[in-house]
Amino acid sequence: MEPFPWWTDQQKKFAEELYRFVNEHIPAAEKAFWTRKFPMDIVKKVQEKGYFGAGIPKKYGGMELGATGCCIAAEQLGRLYAVGHVFVVSMLGGYHQLLHFGTEEQKKKWLTKMAKGQLGAVCITEPFAGSDAASVMTTARKEGDEWVIMGRKRFITGAGPADRYFVYAKTSDDPEVIRRYGHLTAFIVEKGTPGFSLEKVNELIGFENVPNGYLNFDDVRIPDENRVGDVGAGWAVMTSGLNFERLVGSAVVGGGLEDIIKMVIYYTNRRVQFKQQTSRFVNNQFKIADMITWNKLARLITYYTAMLLDSGQNAAVESSIAKLLNTDYAIQTGLDAVQIMAGDGLTKFYPVERLVREGKIGQIVAGTNEIQKLIIYRMGALSYLDMPFRLRIDPELEIPVLSLDDSPWKGKEITEEVMLKILAEDYRVNPGLYMTIEDLQKETGLGKEKVLELVSALEQKKLVVNFRDSRGNIIMSKANYEGLRKAYPPEHYRYFPNWFDPEELGFFG
Repeated sequence: MEPFPWWTDQQKKFAEELYRFVNEHIPAAEKAFWTRKFPMDIVKKVQEKGYFGAGIPKKYGGMELGATGCCIAAEQLGRLYAVGHVFVVSMLGGYHQLLHFGTEEQKKKWLTKMAKGQLGAVCITEPFAGSDAASVMTTARKEGDEWVIMGRKRFITGAGPADRYFVYAKTSDDPEVIRRYGHLTAFIVEKGTPGFSLEKVNELIGFENVPNGYLNFDDVRIPDENRVGDVGAGWAVMTSGLNFERLVGSAVVGGGLEDIIKMVIYYTNRRVQFKQQTSRFVNNQFKIADMITWNKLARLITYYTAMLLDSGQNAAVESSIAKLLNTDYAIQTGLDAVQIMAGDGLTKFYPVERLVREGKIGQIVAGTNEIQKLIIYRMGALSYLDMPFRLRIDPELEIPVLSLDDSPWKGKEITEEVMLKILAEDYRVNPGLYMTIEDLQKETGLGKEKVLELVSALEQKKLVVNFRDSRGNIIMSKANYEGLRKAYPPEHYRYFPNWFDPEELGFFG
């Protein structure tokens, strides 16, 4: 397992130890996979080693290796199939949430159990809520010092073996509270609680020996001490937990990539077609080169994101990128491996096709990859909004060039006429674009209300087109053709390159 330069000595040592441990237990994991038996014997050894405590602080019995340690454990245990998935969902079932939102008493109680290897699960998805996680319909109502939970959850990995279930339930029907995402609350429900039962176990395209199922909450009573975070803070708890979930889930999916690459190289060096090893085929070499590239990129974004979390930074965008790349790369690596190995790749006797199925599950869980792209766009684009340059007409070249010059309009009296000229001047620079209200504020030095007043007046005079958002608020403005004509004479907008001879090539107008 290749370490990264920023890993601590403890993290590097942990990775080496875990790599050896996993290699010793791969045969047993393979046997469990084929017999579809939950590998509790291997899980117990992982518990005995204390690996479940990879990221948990030492004061609660863990190793205190942070998100990086959790990813190291997930990546390596992912090579043991079911064991890796059980480790991940156990971490998702409270580790990050308790660490950041739990009371000291809750941390002592639950994190200590997690460090010892208590199995857990996270419960978000239900018949009414998938990617639309805010639409949870499972309810929790307060009765004295207890909460009564009623509803269902589905697609819960680890359902059955898990002893601890981290559940999100609706605690308010107030439309205004729902609008502010204050209607959810987080709880821990223990297996064996009256009214709490396993309803159904799914047959998925992967996860052959990992139970994934439906849970039924039939007026399940739990003490208030099992509530994590404030009442109504469930959305904050959930989204914070999902960032960690996407990261660690990425690591476990990526865990098999390196083994698959080794398998493909092993295979192609021994497979002969057309009187040569198939590793000599350039097309196969290109595919393997892609696999190596994807593996290194996936690991890089995974552990970079873990480093951000360990340093206390927000990594919402990075965790979504990690989830997106790891799962997409897993599928493509699996597909290319199958293609290279041809008929053998289609059989389950080689583990390459398994990566395709595992990767597809990875693309769906913890928010589909389409949701990840929305997060990356909506949150990631914010850091690219401020352009240090602005296109302005160069007086000598008479063309738009990037400029650091301040606005020539600042300090002047901005009347309707001047505002129209500003919009018309922008037409010379960006003929197909609107100016945002923020653009106009920067150009004029005016406040937002004054800018809106001026563009509204120009709109009433039918000299500009104002673009409004879904609430009817003006967010952009652009001079229309009548406005352009009123602002400047036609010659002001005219530009011909040096090679164009107006008289020779037919100037008109």
